[in-house]
Amino acid sequence: MNDCIIRKAGPADVEALALIGGATFLETFAGVLDGNALLEHCRTQHAPPTYRAYLDSGASAWLAEMGGAPVGYALLARPELDAARDGDVELKRIYLLSRFHGSGIARDLFDAALAEAEGCQRILLGVKADNARAIAFYRKRGFEQIATRRFDVGGTLYDDAVLALRLEGATR
Repeated sequence: MNDCIIRKAGPADVEALALIGGATFLETFAGVLDGNALLEHCRTQHAPPTYRAYLDSGASAWLAEMGGAPVGYALLARPELDAARDGDVELKRIYLLSRFHGSGIARDLFDAALAEAEGCQRILLGVKADNARAIAFYRKRGFEQIATRRFDVGGTLYDDAVLALRLEGATR
């Protein structure tokens, strides 16, 4: 989409990251996950202090904006997954409002994260095990499943697939 701007987010953007984070998580999982668990997850995991902590710890984030309003984002951080090893980085989040799916914006966000991960061995991520659309997006980009995990959403556990993309030039 020509009107979309992808830009690196900074500390002044934590409110926008929180807003689009909660909106996209709610939009994606309302009616799929337990409502109370979903609201608790958005309240805690998509709050400005959560994003500030990520950025303060060295994470990188990108905002996709249209007309100055956030429509999606990506967050690349130090891995917290059990399957992680030295040289890995984690794509913690890459979310986009559903009306922009298929527009190329998710690809552009992913490409920004991929460029930032240069020099790393692998990019890891967790995705809800039954989220076929997201899994297809990642597989199309070369990700393979390497593990599973339980993901806590507001105190309720769900199954996630842990995927990895071996980066070009990485050594074994």
